[in-house]
Amino acid sequence: MFEVKNENINNEEEFVTFLSKSEASLVKSIYDYYFNLNSDITFDSLENKKKLHKVEEKFRDNLTEIFNSLNKVEKLILEIMKNSYGWIVYESLENLSKIISKFFGIDHEEFKNSVKSLMSKYIIFNYKRLNHYNFLFCPQMFLKYLQPYLQKEFFGSEKETEEYLSLRENLIENNYLQLIAGFISYIVNYSPRSSENNEIHKIDFEKLLEFFTDFAEKEIVTKIIKRLSKFGFFQKFNNRIVINKFLFESITKLSVNEQFFIIFIYDFLDQFGFNKPAFLTLKTLAQFCFNYKKAMPLKDLFLYYLNSHFYFLQKNENSNFLQFIKHEELKFILFIKQLENYKIAKIISKNGNISLFNDKILINEPILSILNNIDLSEKFSETHFVIDSNYEIIVEPNIKPDILFKLALFTEPKTIQVISIFKITKDSIKKSLAYGIKKEEIIEFLRTHSLHKVPENVEQMIKTALDEVKFEEFANYKIIQINAHFSGYIREKYKNSIIEIEPHTFLIFEDDILKQIENYCNENKIQLKYITDFLTEKYSKYITKYQIERNIKHLHTIKDFFDFYGTQHTGTIIKIENQI
Repeated sequence: MFEVKNENINNEEEFVTFLSKSEASLVKSIYDYYFNLNSDITFDSLENKKKLHKVEEKFRDNLTEIFNSLNKVEKLILEIMKNSYGWIVYESLENLSKIISKFFGIDHEEFKNSVKSLMSKYIIFNYKRLNHYNFLFCPQMFLKYLQPYLQKEFFGSEKETEEYLSLRENLIENNYLQLIAGFISYIVNYSPRSSENNEIHKIDFEKLLEFFTDFAEKEIVTKIIKRLSKFGFFQKFNNRIVINKFLFESITKLSVNEQFFIIFIYDFLDQFGFNKPAFLTLKTLAQFCFNYKKAMPLKDLFLYYLNSHFYFLQKNENSNFLQFIKHEELKFILFIKQLENYKIAKIISKNGNISLFNDKILINEPILSILNNIDLSEKFSETHFVIDSNYEIIVEPNIKPDILFKLALFTEPKTIQVISIFKITKDSIKKSLAYGIKKEEIIEFLRTHSLHKVPENVEQMIKTALDEVKFEEFANYKIIQINAHFSGYIREKYKNSIIEIEPHTFLIFEDDILKQIENYCNENKIQLKYITDFLTEKYSKYITKYQIERNIKHLHTIKDFFDFYGTQHTGTIIKIENQI
């Protein structure tokens, strides 16, 4: 007996519950078929559930005999269903048979007969929907046991192919999390300028690229900056770039999988409007590559792409089936090109031109793991770093992201590589206060996560830097901007009482200090500007309402993506039967 994998193929309880309550006669027929009986019909849903669970046990115990009794086309139909969450949508059996026959080289009459044969054996069923197209369905109570048999029948062992090992790219090796930590540290410390055309992702770009030139390729740096700024993680403020501390706090609390979802998949799905069929197709590809350790033929993926789109299509939306197929083929080519453009997948082409019937596609890491619910946190389980007496902090590549990102808030980036180095300075400590770091937590954080005892000179420097900051109240602060010609005087005179968070812009906590500066500016007729919407609670509410809900509108549905949209069938199910 093969081992049964617990995969989310489809909704078993929905099938059992629906039949138990609404299809008593079908439950009787299924039960009688598997146990060779002529039982009495019952309308007791609990009794019907018990019968269906007995059928599952019977199917499981006689699986080898049942599977060997199936013909090759019947097995193919079940294989297609297994890769498509248990269902195959159809407009008509005739059109479906023509598509399957063309894609898999079988006789379309044999396909139709095999569908009817599987129905007569009560292995697959016909789901009738009110406004959406009907679909053929194999319930999980059967499909979960069939899976290993089907895998061996069509693909042999799960051994990784040479093609799979050599062509699949592992994007985690690009050290994205450490690179993002480098960006955080860089922006906190240098608050770079944005471009004149007001695009956040072009922040003083040449200077930033020059800084990271030894750490990552220009293309990688550019893409990460664009993706993070797109949903407001980096934010423009008076022609300078700052970190949105409220989003920072939200994102650092996410799991590693969810953080990687944002980095690698969010932008792609956003381009397609978080289209459910697009996501289902992507997940089908991920499950195929994960299960079979090989690239997927494009023609197979196109079939599942069609199936996913057809699943959500209402009957009155498609008047010409052939035209619909041709239109979807063009959309599919665009779809897979974008998968490659976003480095989500790699197209394996024989001649450079995409061919549905000759080429294959292979999904990259970590997208492969994310979409198969593989917990990536084990790869980032380190909770400690090394603090040197020269104030440098040496960080391993597998450190937990929340620790890494918090460290980046109060340090300067020195080297972002496989092993990254950050440095604690007086300026980096003071600037971190504007992002919510509390005076007392810096040393405590270092003590908690330092692999060895924190060097005494490091602790002393931090205490000295914090003691130079004379204020204690961090809630009621003001931010002001001073004319460039006079900001140097203000900076020098009040250097131990205010924080320059960007050129000519100062963070002030004490009212008497603010009054002194106001009086000086009034006496000398110096222009002073108050910033009232930066890092405040009012701004926090604005961000929460407009940035998270609008720009990161699907952040809260990441778990839904992981768990798969189709666990509850779309559309109104009006009947389940074993005939078309």
